[in-house]
Amino acid sequence: CDMDIQWRRVAATRGWDVEIHGDKSTPQVHAELDTRVLAVSVSPGFDNSAVQFALEHADSQIKALVLRLYGTGNLCSAKRDFIEVLERATARGVVVVATTQCQTGSVMLGHYAVGAALEEVGAISAADMTLEACICKLSYLFGRGDLSNEEISRLMPVSLRGEVTPAEDLPPPPFSERFGALNVETRRRR
Repeated sequence: CDMDIQWRRVAATRGWDVEIHGDKSTPQVHAELDTRVLAVSVSPGFDNSAVQFALEHADSQIKALVLRLYGTGNLCSAKRDFIEVLERATARGVVVVATTQCQTGSVMLGHYAVGAALEEVGAISAADMTLEACICKLSYLFGRGDLSNEEISRLMPVSLRGEVTPAEDLPPPPFSERFGALNVETRRRR
């Protein structure tokens, strides 16, 4: 099929700003997926030994671990050993992404202490991305074959096709303004 497609016009109808390199009539399609992504739902009292084995086994080829956490990105605060497993995994180049099990809302890793600990060991927030969107996005980004783990980590919070709400458009966490005001008032009283 020999067609002359004006990609800038197509993009403009969708509200996209595009840069076109090389042959202007042929889009570049990346159809390869790398599905070496492990998804784990965290529940109270979960045993992390299976996840540790999967990540640290000599033959492990896992490229990413997607964690389905509680609320804004939390797990049991007594799971310091699991945080250490995640730290070793990110040091070996495994991309660790935190999603929420909630139907609505967003992961905000710095909001609570455990989420901050996850962030410190290199976990990335999936914000309000669904588990399925997160796995597909990771599989696509790894499947391209031309991106480093650092680049993939930087692209996770970026909306490629509407899979994640931009951070500036997310609502503030529940009670954050009231909590902040109460926290300031409590500190003044001391």
